[in-house]
Amino acid sequence: MSNGKVPKWRKTLYEDNGYPDNYTPPECFLAAIEKNKNLLLYSLWECFSGAAEVGKEMSVVIIFWCCYKFLKTDLLKPETLLVTMLGLLVVGCTMFISRVRKVTFTGLLAGIKTIFLFTIIGFALSPVLYKLTDTISTDTIHSMALSSLLIHLLTSDYGMYAPIVSWQISLNAAVFSTVCLASRFDHHLSAFSLLCLSVFSFLLVPLSRPLLPSPILSSLLLASAALSLLSCISTPQLCLALLALATVQIACPVMFHRLQADKMTIHGPWDEAVIFTAPQ
Repeated sequence: MSNGKVPKWRKTLYEDNGYPDNYTPPECFLAAIEKNKNLLLYSLWECFSGAAEVGKEMSVVIIFWCCYKFLKTDLLKPETLLVTMLGLLVVGCTMFISRVRKVTFTGLLAGIKTIFLFTIIGFALSPVLYKLTDTISTDTIHSMALSSLLIHLLTSDYGMYAPIVSWQISLNAAVFSTVCLASRFDHHLSAFSLLCLSVFSFLLVPLSRPLLPSPILSSLLLASAALSLLSCISTPQLCLALLALATVQIACPVMFHRLQADKMTIHGPWDEAVIFTAPQ
């Protein structure tokens, strides 16, 4: 109080105006309410593009499962799978070098050294992998592998920050599922080829995201390949995969885009104070 008069209330915490810190005049409380402040709305194309990133990873998981089943039933030879991955790796490296144009000989040599070291270690450990879980039933192994692949899908990096996103957990879950599935083979070369496929699918493919075409086009190509391979294994699994991909890539983006109109956020004096620095 100054000269017997109550000072005018101001929304400043660094001065003592004679009011409690949590005081707000009734006429200012409702006037300070802001609705949908800094609300970001996504277009329908952005919704489809974001869902396509999830659909691509689901398609990669389906292709990985199909290759495992083909190796298990001898419909696919390990040598064929290894040669195919080597060809795709060479094509991918060529595209990367042609686009980046900043690859030095030292960096290229380091990459070849890493690939060579992984190949030697993986091939040396493959006889251990395919005998690692002989005492565990196949149903249990498939359940563990399925759970790990679901964790991989939940924690993958789809281009948006979220607390659940962790590429370390995602990659480790995929490798764990590979180790489980590799233990069902009768020859160590099949286990080695599946391990190489896991690294190619869950490590190299996400890293090559900038080289791929638009998310929607690449997701359609991967989904077509995944469904084509799955049709050779089981019709019920094909229907489930088609339903899951259609839900993720079509139904969910359309619902999300339409529900944006119903979203409402309210900000007011109850919000936490934010330090603001005035421009000089």
